Amino acid sequence: MQKLNRYLFGGTLFLMMFVSGCFKKPAKRDVKENLKYAMEKYLNSPSRMDTSKVKFTVLDVNYYEDRKAYDCEFKVHLKDPGTDTIGMMGATITKDFSQVKRKY
Repeated sequence: MQKLNRYLFGGTLFLMMFVSGCFKKPAKRDVKENLKYAMEKYLNSPSRMDTSKVKFTVLDVNYYEDRKAYDCEFKVHLKDPGTDTIGMMGATITKDFSQVKRKY
């Protein structure tokens, strides 16, 4: 009986290690691209402004990974009929990239 328990415990442990190894952690490149996409989607949303005249393009992002969100600083290109400028914006983006909260 004790030998059976040892095999059962070993098999269960092996199965748990195998399953946990199947979960893929996103690569840094993927996180960076997802942050840029989330911010660009937030800035160019039709509910925020007239997107036919103003267009934002996120050029680069620097971020710090916190426990519940990413603390980000974006380099953003703004283009409208009278202006063409590049500036910095700060935001906090949740880990699932669904919510963006601008800081500056």
